[in-house]
Amino acid sequence: MKSITGSAKCSSYEKDLVFKAVEKAVKAAGGLPNVNGKRVLLKPNLLSDAAIDRAVTTHPAVIYAVGKMIIDAGGILTIADSPGAGIMYNQRSLKRVYHKCGIEDVAKELGIELNYDTGYQERTIPEGVAMKRFTVINQACDAEVIISVCKLKTHMFAHFSGAVKNTFGVVPGLDKPVFHSRFPDFTDFAEMLVDLNELIKPDMVIMDAVIGMEGNGPMGGSPKEVGYILASKSVYGLDVTAQTLIGMAPESIATTISALRRGLIDDEVEVEGDEVIPVTDFTPPSTYRVEVKESWHKKNIYRRLQRVGKIYAPSPVINNKKCVGCGQCVRICPVKAAKIVQKKATFDLTNCIRCYCCHEMCQYDAIDMKRSAIGTLVHSIIR
Repeated sequence: MKSITGSAKCSSYEKDLVFKAVEKAVKAAGGLPNVNGKRVLLKPNLLSDAAIDRAVTTHPAVIYAVGKMIIDAGGILTIADSPGAGIMYNQRSLKRVYHKCGIEDVAKELGIELNYDTGYQERTIPEGVAMKRFTVINQACDAEVIISVCKLKTHMFAHFSGAVKNTFGVVPGLDKPVFHSRFPDFTDFAEMLVDLNELIKPDMVIMDAVIGMEGNGPMGGSPKEVGYILASKSVYGLDVTAQTLIGMAPESIATTISALRRGLIDDEVEVEGDEVIPVTDFTPPSTYRVEVKESWHKKNIYRRLQRVGKIYAPSPVINNKKCVGCGQCVRICPVKAAKIVQKKATFDLTNCIRCYCCHEMCQYDAIDMKRSAIGTLVHSIIR
């Protein structure tokens, strides 16, 4: 299946500059799908109510640009997402996230009402590999066209967060930790994510890669200038381009490998528009390693080590100077390995499955990742 990624350089979030870059990238990718008179869901990455400059969520300038294009093309626009795994999917939480992420201002500028419908429905995908049934927010069920507007980030568990991962936001908030408990191995989790994307089938995806996140994302990493807007009608193709852009081998990312196995994408992705020049000093997450495609089919040594992750994988460790005892890690942990003791978080590492949900949702950057001596040795050998 031929995949084209549209690319446009974009050096800042200045409103006019972003709009021109989004237009250029979308045009290079083949243009918007037909939205005239149709109900259109614009699905951003609203992981949490983090400040805009932390690069945790899709920048409001990009959301505005895509929203305006949809409205100008005659689409009936809704902006909706279910925030991260530790956040209740209710009106109070949505209001806080909309405010902190700049979505309130975007809605006012576009002249639309924000979504506060927190209902959801069950949808089935009989051909699913890991999952046959998902609970999905109403807006994704009711939309006639879905346009995903994702953020370029690293991810401790999935290694990379882009188009495919952004679709996970159609699952209601507190349902998300259940998937981490059910699929503690990241390769199985990736199969679930591809099943979800094949159910939802976003019609187009646009990536905010102006400033991405490097290091131990998707919450605790650092903002990193990348300088692009990317667009595609293939979530898998866009991710391949973005992974190449930040120097992460596509064949090392489990979601991309799953898509390749299923024939959902070619080995090569064409780039139209501005040349994509890889960022040479982009820092991957501490869990990342480089693989080759063939090794995935053989279930190599790394995957076996991943399954006994208590030996190999980094473990969450509390920074007591930063921890405020908010209890977010306790609420989100799918296996109840976190608890609060004397107003500080602590982890039972014998139960911990290394899904990193706690690290993902910690607002205070109070969770560090450390390997054991044996894990450090193994990591140095197989890396």
